[in-house]
Amino acid sequence: MRKVLVVEDDRFISAIFTLFLKDLGFEIVGRCKSGKEALEECDKHKPDIVLMDIHLEGDVDGIEAAETIQRECYVPVIFISSDTSSDVVERAVISNSYGYLVKPITKKELGITMELAYYKHKADMDQRRREQSFRNYISNAPIPITIVQDGLIRYLNNLALDLFKTHYMEDIIGSSMADFVDDGFVGTLENVLAKSKNENIAPFHLQIKTFHHKPLKVVVHASRIKFNGSDALQLVLVEVSDYLARIDELEKWKEAALTGMGPMLLINNLFEVVDYNPAFREFVGPAFDMRGHSVFTMRPWMNIDRGALANIFNQKSKAPVDLSIETTSHQLLCSGYVLNNGEDEPEKILVVLKEAKEK
Repeated sequence: MRKVLVVEDDRFISAIFTLFLKDLGFEIVGRCKSGKEALEECDKHKPDIVLMDIHLEGDVDGIEAAETIQRECYVPVIFISSDTSSDVVERAVISNSYGYLVKPITKKELGITMELAYYKHKADMDQRRREQSFRNYISNAPIPITIVQDGLIRYLNNLALDLFKTHYMEDIIGSSMADFVDDGFVGTLENVLAKSKNENIAPFHLQIKTFHHKPLKVVVHASRIKFNGSDALQLVLVEVSDYLARIDELEKWKEAALTGMGPMLLINNLFEVVDYNPAFREFVGPAFDMRGHSVFTMRPWMNIDRGALANIFNQKSKAPVDLSIETTSHQLLCSGYVLNNGEDEPEKILVVLKEAKEK
């Protein structure tokens, strides 16, 4: 049996509604005269439907009470009033009520409206649960997802927040997507946003900026969706910064292998030896493993100018830089290749021998 709360300040009309509802097979869980009481009764009895007069006792009228009930209790409200003035009707429509009956009403009219309200609300709640389930799925999806509407970021899931390096959605929501895209890629983004609804969007590259302006390279898979009832663009962002950095590193290793004379040395940005090949060791000849040692503590086996190494890390060009290394037996003329990490910051130097001059 469906439960109904009657909110009516006229005792006679309230009694008539009660008789009608009982005849129609509804259970009356409460009757009250004010908006404040209606909120308390809804919280207490959890009715299936509220029958609400608009002009009530107290400071809270029926429309204000209905808005709160529907927002906090998710209970459908049907208005019953003799007031048909345009401003009242407009307020009732905006409040998303489930019906507006004008007094006096018949039992049959009341029954039909109650049934329509009940099933419409049930359908609305089913849709709400589906949408919430979908939102939960998107929020916890194993890929970063951002939704852009009219050029503005309207939603990010958890991994997208991680990608932008912030824990707070309000840091990003409402901002222009272009504000988080490197200037050189804004045109690419604008072209995608301007595409027709019927055009397929091929995956594309962007360089984005985190909330703290760190650069990240991403591949974007875009699709058109409806978000809050309006057209929007869903962007799946796949970070490829580390991947591209490793490709660049492999290309430099390949170039070094093809153009160098064989001996190679790898140094990190702390100026420590990361690795070297046997050919390089033959020129240096220490009696210990050089890995993990600072190159500046390798004398007399190897002498590299500190300033020259620092300049290689600081230079922006990807072209190899000349570098001289002095050993106990040779003067080595080398090329230094800077290897960047996924954030385009210098991480290592690959040193390749070009020429060895015996002392």
